[in-house]
Amino acid sequence: MMALLPALANMLISWGSAAIEQRINDKAAFQEAHHRRLMKAAESEADWQAVMASASANSWKDEAWTICFIIILIMCFIPSLQSYVAAGFAILQTTPDWFRWAMLASIGASFGLRGFTKFQTGRQLSELQSGRQDRL
Repeated sequence: MMALLPALANMLISWGSAAIEQRINDKAAFQEAHHRRLMKAAESEADWQAVMASASANSWKDEAWTICFIIILIMCFIPSLQSYVAAGFAILQTTPDWFRWAMLASIGASFGLRGFTKFQTGRQLSELQSGRQDRL
């Protein structure tokens, strides 16, 4: 019986070592696969940005929106024009949701839709948290 004990202990140790080694190998394989996915996502993002940059190289729409925003900003600091800015924003609040979303999409596409969607998602989350669900 005593001679069986060391053999049983060696078998358990061998089995435990194999299980631990398998778990380590599985974890390493998972980490490597995760790393490959992250690298592929980063490459795809870089490719997407390069395509978008080359597509908008000759576009004036982002400059047009920038000029529009600068004009509105300047008008806010000229007392005789402030009422026009306030009235314009009041009128925009009465437009249908689809029009406001189309306008936001146009601006977002001009300045980079990817960054705009992150901003918009954050805005929606803050509105949900503040209880303004009816505006979404």
